[in-house]
Amino acid sequence: MPVDAGPADPEAAWSVLGGDGRVALEAVELHRVEVGFRRPVRTSRGVHRRRPLVLVRVLGTTDHGEAVEGWGECAALADSAYDPEDAEGAASTLEHVLVPSLLASAATSGGCLPPVAALPALRSGAPEAPLAYAALEMAVADAHLRAAGLPLADLLGIPDRPVLAGAVVGRYEVEEELLARVGDLVAAGYPRVKLKIGPGGDVGPVGAVRRHHPDLLLQVDANESYTEADADRLAALDEFGLLCIEQPFDRRDLGAHARLASRLRTPVCLDEGLSSPAAVATALDLGACSVVCVKPARLGGIAATLATVAACRRRGVPLWIGGMFESAYARGVNAAVAGLPGFAWPGDLGPASDYLDETLVATRRGAPATVGGLVAVEVPRVPGMGPPPDLEAVVRLGRWSVRLAAPDGADRGPPGAADGAV
Repeated sequence: MPVDAGPADPEAAWSVLGGDGRVALEAVELHRVEVGFRRPVRTSRGVHRRRPLVLVRVLGTTDHGEAVEGWGECAALADSAYDPEDAEGAASTLEHVLVPSLLASAATSGGCLPPVAALPALRSGAPEAPLAYAALEMAVADAHLRAAGLPLADLLGIPDRPVLAGAVVGRYEVEEELLARVGDLVAAGYPRVKLKIGPGGDVGPVGAVRRHHPDLLLQVDANESYTEADADRLAALDEFGLLCIEQPFDRRDLGAHARLASRLRTPVCLDEGLSSPAAVATALDLGACSVVCVKPARLGGIAATLATVAACRRRGVPLWIGGMFESAYARGVNAAVAGLPGFAWPGDLGPASDYLDETLVATRRGAPATVGGLVAVEVPRVPGMGPPPDLEAVVRLGRWSVRLAAPDGADRGPPGAADGAV
């Protein structure tokens, strides 16, 4: 596969992926699985005990007649409290809009799986569904990379070294339990910890953690739980030397964020409000944030992420990679992205086994990666976007699935399944 741009330009390298038309598209499967959290996740929005995941599996054949598949994972959660897209809605968008558009696109090009550069045109039917689109883009890119025998990290020119991982801690009602959890993470070697905060649970718990861990890289995430009337309360967090305060106000109120940012010493970071590269540029232009949380799914996929990273690097804006309680597959993709230049802090990259009962990926056991004794994760170096989900686990944990065959495609399908809903 020609990648004439070379590794020095990740955006250009990504843009030509799949341009050789070497994969014939046969079918696309959608799977909805449900995995338990190892411990309840408490945020300002509620308590979560299970993680639904919508997976996209592209089935095709290379120009040498070899079977190839590509996997994508949708980051949508169980409800729409955090994102307008929930898992059920994202699955519907994929089934009824995005996947049919992909199949139609292939039909007009001799049955070939479209290159990634052609995928944005498929969004016209679902312009407000970045999470669903990102899953489709991931699956198509994975198939092209596997057909070429090329790892994502090699395509993007990412150095072959681990990246530091941070940890996320939900809200605790009992301070001693919070301190015990943070203490365990620090002892394990996590160099950065992010605390979930909200009204009634901010200055006290953050101060307690800071007193016990004066040198810890510490940041807080409010998930939009405050209003501008709480500005004094948020200003009180300045004394704790935080890396940033993430998304304190409603994502739509950039003015309130800008006014808070002008008042605080602590940098303001946005997350929920950054749904596209254009949204990132607007927030920075208005002074609503000075730090950017990069979530590839939230931004609308890898192409949008690469554009955001490049723009922030030009402006000197520090980045860090956020997490959405992904499986080990999508978390591996995020680890590769975090290896790009411009990421200033350890991201939400702790192993999926830390928070999910099952990670969906069959991984070999071994000593965890470290950098100077600190927890780190390896950047995946297998062909594709990363080590893929285990189909057996996907079927076992599945709650719903459907397969859409390409017109005149030699549909292989999963063992024992028929076309349509299974």
